[in-house]
Formats: sequence, C-alpha cells, structure tokens
Amino acid sequence: MKKIMLYSGICSLVLLFAIGLYITNDTDTKSEATAAAKNPINTEQVNITNPIVKDYIKGSLESWTSSDSSHYYLNQYRKDTKHVEIRYAKNKDIAIKLFKIKNAKENEYNHIVKIKFAHRIVILNEKQKLDTTDTLTYKININRFAMNDSTLSSDNKIIKLVNYDHKEN
Repeated sequence: MKKIMLYSGICSLVLLFAIGLYITNDTDTKSEATAAAKNPINTEQVNITNPIVKDYIKGSLESWTSSDSSHYYLNQYRKDTKHVEIRYAKNKDIAIKLFKIKNAKENEYNHIVKIKFAHRIVILNEKQKLDTTDTLTYKININRFAMNDSTLSSDNKIIKLVNYDHKEN
C-alpha cells in the first residue's frame, strides 16, 4: 500500500512539473505564473498563482508536507507533546515557488519547491492551539520519479526536505 501511495505521489509530481513547464512557456503567463529573473543560486524561479495548479502541487506534496510537519512539531515540542493535529491552510494563505536548478546532473536534485502555509492552525495534545506560518523547502529530482525500486540505487535521490522555517503568528 505504501508503494502505491509513493508511486502515485511521484507520478503526480511529474505531471505537476509538466503542467508548470507548460504554463511558464505559455504566452499569457500573467494570470498563470510569473517568472522572475535569475537568482543568486543559479536557478530560474516561478511563482505559482493559478489556483488549479496551486491546488495540484499542494495535493501532490500533501503526504510529504503532512509527515514532515508532524515530525517537526513532535521534535520541537517534544517535552510533553504526544499528539499533533495540523489543520489545512486556506488556499489564499498558501504560496508556492518552483525553482529549476541549472546544470544539475541526472542523479542530482534538479528542482526546488518552496511551499509556504500562512495562518496554519496546529493543535498540540488537543489543547494548545498555535497560529503558525510554516515554509517547507524540498529538493526534487524529477528525472527519477516513477521509477521502480529495482532500478534505483541508494545514491539516486528523489525528494528531500532541506529546510523547515517555522514562525508563530
């Protein structure tokens, strides 16, 4: 069951990136996405503003963002936290940025996804209610998505959380 969920998530991300690339190559990108100039880390950045694409990306990353957020709060508030409930942020409170890393090799991460959840409600131990802004940054290798386990070696990287930025509002 876990493999099916993993493969469906991976396939969803591949489709997500294909949609993102299609949108950024569209002639009318003002309502779809806005491309920024090159930034210092040698990447191209795209801010996702189209609500359909935004929902799709958020849904594709949901299993990772939920798991990583739960682990973060359990580790951060570990003294007495046994239960973490994370409420979904409203679509207007979610910002997504995609970065394509130039000159990335085939077995390296070639995209970065930053997903920011503003005004996210987190409930600890069914008592303590937090209003937070969490930004999760992932490195992703879309060249390795949808490959079965037998073709992957331990050095092939697919997705990795590289930064978790947490602020209480």
